[in-house]
Amino acid sequence: MKLRVTTNSIRIRIRKSELAALSEKHKIVDSVHFPSGDLFKFELAISNSKTEVTTEMVDKLLIVFLPQLEASNWITTEQVGIETHIEINEEEKLHILIEKDFPCKDRVDEDKLDTFQELVEDKPSAC
Repeated sequence: MKLRVTTNSIRIRIRKSELAALSEKHKIVDSVHFPSGDLFKFELAISNSKTEVTTEMVDKLLIVFLPQLEASNWITTEQVGIETHIEINEEEKLHILIEKDFPCKDRVDEDKLDTFQELVEDKPSAC
């Protein structure tokens, strides 16, 4: 699972094997270990109780929740991503984008076995 964070924006890219695990276990977790011993974890989870994409930050764990119906449609179709904007306050929104991972066309040495190659002709290569 790849995580890209910029100002008020979270982008998650999921490989085929991770999408299969998400479908089976209803969540996938990844982490970043720091030399100081700190650990940052991020999770993508399917929720039966949520009706919209939501986020939570608990200790050093970022959780992005997908509603069951929306997640099921995304997992079982050629739909590339799920995108939403969550209001932070009157002036700001949090942009969330969760996508199936496609290979980068300009990275010839990249391991492409676990990406969504079969759809690549129709989709841009956004690395």
